[in-house]
Amino acid sequence: MILNRITRSFDEAYHTYFVLYTESRNIDFGGAFTNPERRNEPNRFKLVFPDLLQAGALFVKAKKKKALFICLILLALLAVFFRYAGVDIVASDSPEKADLIIVLMGSGPDRILGAVDLYEQGYAPRIVMVENWQPGYELLESRGVELPRDAELAASVGVQLGVPEEAIIILPGNARSTQDEALIINQYLKEQQAGVDKVLLVSSKFHSKRSAKLFRWALGGLDREVKVLSCPTTYDDFNAAAWWQSREDAKRVVSEYVKLVNFYLVDRWR
Repeated sequence: MILNRITRSFDEAYHTYFVLYTESRNIDFGGAFTNPERRNEPNRFKLVFPDLLQAGALFVKAKKKKALFICLILLALLAVFFRYAGVDIVASDSPEKADLIIVLMGSGPDRILGAVDLYEQGYAPRIVMVENWQPGYELLESRGVELPRDAELAASVGVQLGVPEEAIIILPGNARSTQDEALIINQYLKEQQAGVDKVLLVSSKFHSKRSAKLFRWALGGLDREVKVLSCPTTYDDFNAAAWWQSREDAKRVVSEYVKLVNFYLVDRWR
């Protein structure tokens, strides 16, 4: 009984589909589908088989055109994304008078140079950075080898360029990621009862959008609003407009999009 119901339902759907489809294509089946008296003829499929082939061919042709159109649209969207993928990961705000300049670790001297420029231009009285974790350092230290960490090197560069030593703050924390840096800065600002309402965030251009999102997310948990302005360094060599021409830039772009997806799906919900 159930099988008979399924068969009848399928037949009804099949009939309705072909009536609508063939009428829209002006195909005449001699009433084999539109005439209720002929619907139960056992040989009706044989009688209209040539017309069924014609309808099927038209249907497949229409589907192919639709699929081709969709593919062209997708290719166009992919081309636009490919063209602007490097530009989209850069976030740059106009610098304003602020309370702190936060410089992120992980990209050599270019970031501290950008932070020193902002300091010299009088945008903020202090530069803050977080001590970051570096693979292999514990092994060297266990064998009595002492090497300066990235934050110490960056602070040394700042001092040699004229920034007073007391204006540079290195926060301990052994940060392994940008998220770690953001959370350590969050804790530091919690301990500062007042006086920090705006910060300038200095990173590389390719890293600027994600780092700004992470810091706005992390500092959003404070009991006061802290404005985060993204001020990427002008000293890095990232070519946002033609990122595909450089293997290093291509790796940066792909890595940033993977990490952005991880931020949206994982990090921001922790």
